[in-house]
Amino acid sequence: MGSRVSTINDWLQIQIGGPDLGKKKKPSNQNRIKSTKYTLITFLPQNLLEQFRRIANFYFLVMTIISLLIDSPVSPMTSLLPLVFVIAVTAAKQGYEDILRFRTDNVVNASPVTIIRDGVEAIIKSQDVAPGDLVVVEKDCDVPCDLVLLRTTDPHGKCFITTANLDGESNLKTLMVPRELPTVDLQDMHKLGMIECENPTTDLYSFNGKIELKGGEGRVLPLSAENVLLRGSRVKNTECVIGCAVYTGMITKLQLNSRLTRNKNSSSEIYINRFLIVILVTLIAIVTLLYFLKRYNELFVIPKLTYLGDATDSYSVKQFLQDYLSFLILFNYLIPISLYVTIELQRVIGGFFMEWDMELYENDTDQQCIVNTSNLNEELGQINILFSDKTGTLTKNEMNFQQCSIAGRKFHFKKTRLEEEETHALLDINKFNADQRVFFQALAICHTVQVAAGSLEEADASSSTTTKKEPAVTANKSGPPEMYSISDITEESHNSSQQSELNVSHNIENSVSVHPNGAAAAATTTTSSSSDVNPLLVSDDSYSVERRKRPQVVKRSPNFARPANRVHIAPTSDTQINQTELNGGGSSSPSNGAAGLQQATHSPNIRPISLQFQRSTSERDLPHFGEAQNGAALGHRRAHSYGAPNAYLSNPIGSITPSTSAIFRSPSTHSRESYAAPTFTRQPTILVRAESQRRKNEIRDFIFTLDYQASSPDEKALVEACANLGLVYTGDDDEILSVRIVPPHMDYKRPFTIGKPKEEKFHRLHVLEFTSDRKRMSVIVRDAEGKKWIYTKGAESYVFPLCANSSADLVTKTDHHISDFARLGLRTLAIARRMIGEEEYRDFLQELAQANSSLENRKQLSEECYSKIESNLDLLGATAVEDALQDDVADTLVSLQAAGIKIWVLTGDKVETALNIALACGHIPPDAKKYFIIECKNREDMLLHLNALDREVIFGIGQECALLIDGKSLAVALSEVAKEFRDVAVKCTAVLCCRLSPLQKSEVVALIKSSNENYNTASIGDGANDVSMIQEAHVGIGIMGREGRQAARCADFAFAKFCMLKRLLLVHGHYHSVRLSLLVLYFFYKNIVFMGIMFLFQFHTLFSSSSVYDSLFLTLYNVIYTSLPILFIAITEKPYTEEKLMRTPQLYKKNTDNKQLHWPYFLMWVLFAMYHAVIIFYFAFCMFSFNNVILSVGQTAAFSCFGTLLIWGVVIVVNLKLWLESMYLSYWYIFTLVISILGFMVTTVIYNVINLDYDTDIYWAYNNLLASLPVWLWVLLVSVACLVPDFTIRMLQRGLNIKHFSIFPGKQRKLKLREKFESTYL
Repeated sequence: MGSRVSTINDWLQIQIGGPDLGKKKKPSNQNRIKSTKYTLITFLPQNLLEQFRRIANFYFLVMTIISLLIDSPVSPMTSLLPLVFVIAVTAAKQGYEDILRFRTDNVVNASPVTIIRDGVEAIIKSQDVAPGDLVVVEKDCDVPCDLVLLRTTDPHGKCFITTANLDGESNLKTLMVPRELPTVDLQDMHKLGMIECENPTTDLYSFNGKIELKGGEGRVLPLSAENVLLRGSRVKNTECVIGCAVYTGMITKLQLNSRLTRNKNSSSEIYINRFLIVILVTLIAIVTLLYFLKRYNELFVIPKLTYLGDATDSYSVKQFLQDYLSFLILFNYLIPISLYVTIELQRVIGGFFMEWDMELYENDTDQQCIVNTSNLNEELGQINILFSDKTGTLTKNEMNFQQCSIAGRKFHFKKTRLEEEETHALLDINKFNADQRVFFQALAICHTVQVAAGSLEEADASSSTTTKKEPAVTANKSGPPEMYSISDITEESHNSSQQSELNVSHNIENSVSVHPNGAAAAATTTTSSSSDVNPLLVSDDSYSVERRKRPQVVKRSPNFARPANRVHIAPTSDTQINQTELNGGGSSSPSNGAAGLQQATHSPNIRPISLQFQRSTSERDLPHFGEAQNGAALGHRRAHSYGAPNAYLSNPIGSITPSTSAIFRSPSTHSRESYAAPTFTRQPTILVRAESQRRKNEIRDFIFTLDYQASSPDEKALVEACANLGLVYTGDDDEILSVRIVPPHMDYKRPFTIGKPKEEKFHRLHVLEFTSDRKRMSVIVRDAEGKKWIYTKGAESYVFPLCANSSADLVTKTDHHISDFARLGLRTLAIARRMIGEEEYRDFLQELAQANSSLENRKQLSEECYSKIESNLDLLGATAVEDALQDDVADTLVSLQAAGIKIWVLTGDKVETALNIALACGHIPPDAKKYFIIECKNREDMLLHLNALDREVIFGIGQECALLIDGKSLAVALSEVAKEFRDVAVKCTAVLCCRLSPLQKSEVVALIKSSNENYNTASIGDGANDVSMIQEAHVGIGIMGREGRQAARCADFAFAKFCMLKRLLLVHGHYHSVRLSLLVLYFFYKNIVFMGIMFLFQFHTLFSSSSVYDSLFLTLYNVIYTSLPILFIAITEKPYTEEKLMRTPQLYKKNTDNKQLHWPYFLMWVLFAMYHAVIIFYFAFCMFSFNNVILSVGQTAAFSCFGTLLIWGVVIVVNLKLWLESMYLSYWYIFTLVISILGFMVTTVIYNVINLDYDTDIYWAYNNLLASLPVWLWVLLVSVACLVPDFTIRMLQRGLNIKHFSIFPGKQRKLKLREKFESTYL
């Protein structure tokens, strides 16, 4: 890096502002990005070197060189021209791709960047930024290189960025100017000091360095990842920032992560190489045989033929090489030179077809399928074992807060209230006791959630705006009064606590369908909300997108924001147009009303209400079933995708659902009452429920306007739940956290205008970040009274050991509750806190400062410091958050299992949580035996488990078996008994591995790959923690999900939804396997036919090594005569329709293990090739031998006519053979067959009318054949004689349903016989 960067002890030292180089020219191109493989100078040698690494290309290169050195029986051009064509096509393709990369690089490298050099601003090209430069980045601009943040326009030294280009996450992240960095003028910033940092690494989330300040300061400030802006991130909500460039060009973290090497090869290439080796050995054998036969004739036959003259007495080495190599060149076309280039073209075009498939396109996110590695297309049809992540892959990673455990008591979340499980009492924030208030206070401040800049002011401003517009809305309102949901009426009564969420949803559905006035009347209803269905956390992406597009009309209750604010219900019927204009455009009110439901029924973008399904009884399979509380499971509702199976995991409750007649009164009243309503007058009831609904709506709108940005959906769900309950986190101001206390429900007897929101302030002192090793995060805050507290939130297995002994009883109760939550498939977190003394805090600060100033083992030292402060905690409780299942995930998994694919789910969740999800999504069949290996700590116990499981599998004939193992037990299995575990586990129908680290995931995949059974594996995931697993598997599949795009970037294939995997494997995988098999086998077939005739011809020419074909035919046979039809059918062949493949997943098994590339298929094609060669040659030989007066002019045919007739027959037969083998016949395909045959005829006619006298003399030979009627009859007879056996066998197979090659005891048949024997006799 020139003189701007020095390296000491493997650490970089960078002068802020760069060193003063005087009049020397500033270094350039230090920030240049280069993604190209070649340059103008290196393209030709480097590309040729890459291509000649292929055996076939190298073989033909050697053959060309040999043909130039000896007296070749054919023109050297017959080897040279096809080789040049193949090399040129491949080079042109790779060169074009490199040019596109070069152009893209230039756009990035030439983009303008503002820097400060010597205190003066200058605009330079991005490629000229050098380490030490002070770079200015403005709002909504991309960061050009890795920068250390030194200045920001934010008054608190913050900088907000998004990292969508790095990891795909669109949420805001907060960076900070280094603490205690002195503020200097711009012209003096280059005098700040020196940055010393580690060499660049691929880890996006770590950075170790320090700033050594100059002058009298002399201080050292630590630098961490929160002080670094990475290239690829974008500055948001901050007007301008200034940073010092540290890593530039190809050593930025983004570029280091972009250099992903994929050396994966398709399993089909193993069979192709085997076939090539067999053909090569056959070629050597043929050449050797013909050579010895020639020597025999020269020694014993030719001397007897006196008319040939005297035989030569001497035989030199040169003559030996001439004879032997002549045969080698003559038969080198047994190796299909154009096979590789055709396969490459077929794969690239097939990749385009997958990317263009509209069934693999996600309209909501505008994401199409991405093919990163097209040479694995056919591998999609060979998968035996699929490894899948759970969170974000089988589930949506959309979190909904459902339940919690507080001080040993379990509660259900009811939008704005808590319902205690035992007493069914409804509690709002006014009725919270100290434990409950402290618990939700912890959730409201123990996080790293950001509030989008200006959103709070926007919410306050919108409140004032709606207040001013209120009279207009009121004046325009006319028509029938508001019709309210039954839940609104019964919400204030105790009856609502006995009514499940599903019941309410079902009532709303019925209320729309049975309205006396039909759909039109239902359309007039605009506000109808269930008290138990949270509109904020509803899993509907289209809803959120639509809400973001329209301006927010936020209306508050007096106790929420400002006094004198009034809220009016959205108008109906006559005033719908006016309200639509008020809300902006054509969007309707965001409330959950009957109109919204009716819109959901008819709009394709909004899902209809789901149906009811039976809940799984997975808890019966767990050891602690007797301790579980069944009441908790009865009313739980899974927020499954609408329209998908198992939408509810709850028992049918149609018997307790009120009748539809109770939903509406008579049409004339235009109001709705419930017979279950409390016994008080109608007017107060409507006022109460109107106020209740109004307060819910304004809280929801306020939260929407705040626009929480969280690093994980779990955190966002918890903060939003607190806001719904009345603890609204409104953001931080210079680490001062603000929590607004807003009671969502007040006594209806009190005036609504009384009450003012209360705010609590907390000074956040430190954030102890979450890591995959710690499995928890903590914050240290100081409250209004000056007391310091540490709040910790994380996995219970990591938080419980940190709790004080005084919380032992509470830990036991909470652990039981967490087990109950896990059985419902909920994700759990434990919450704890304690007070910190002043002396302890000072010690913590000192140790933390020492750890941060260390450049070695900083992470380890920091975690040791964290562990000291995170001790003797007081447990507060636990949270239970639901992760909704992906669309059609159950149908996808069941179909893949029916296709013979065994599915292993590798997750970091608890066993109970993962088991419930696995049963709900169909991963584990409901009637399967479940074998648990949990907390196994030594080799002996693991062997006992594996032996017991093996007996279960062997003796449980017809019984499906599922294995469930946790991370600790798996660690023992991988290190102690890996082979035994692998052999037993692969026999199970499904395997569920829980509590795994990312490294363990990849180790499991590697273990299965090491099996002697040669399993083809695939891994699918959506997060950065799945990358190692994805790269380890034979086929890596990424989901472009909420956790980022790193998995999609590292994967071979990527798409938006898990359900698309079914089509990718069952349709595209099946098609590509069939197509490649046909392509490979046909290439060997047509070359064997071609060279088989040459072999037979040698027996009738005294093995003279002369060619029966003209050099033109040898040159164009693989390039023009037979290339186009096979390429076309190799990208369009469809043995079954797409619908049948999706409907019948068992068809997938027909191609697994590359069945159609096994030796029986190959030998059958070889036998047909030999038969066709014999028929074509001897039919022509007989015709020329018995009577060669076949020309129309009554003359005998010359030798050139014989060779031309043979190649004519070969071209017709091999093209018709391909037609016969094809299943998907289109007009374009038939056109390619016809054009290939006509191409032969046209090129031959042109060639034979030009008297070149270059090779063999075929002047006017083909024209004479075209004019001869016997020749046409011979062509017809040969075609029929060759293809009748093929046609007959195909018809017998179809008519009699004869299986292919059932007489061959292949590998799969032997395995089935062995399995049958073991299951019967062992």
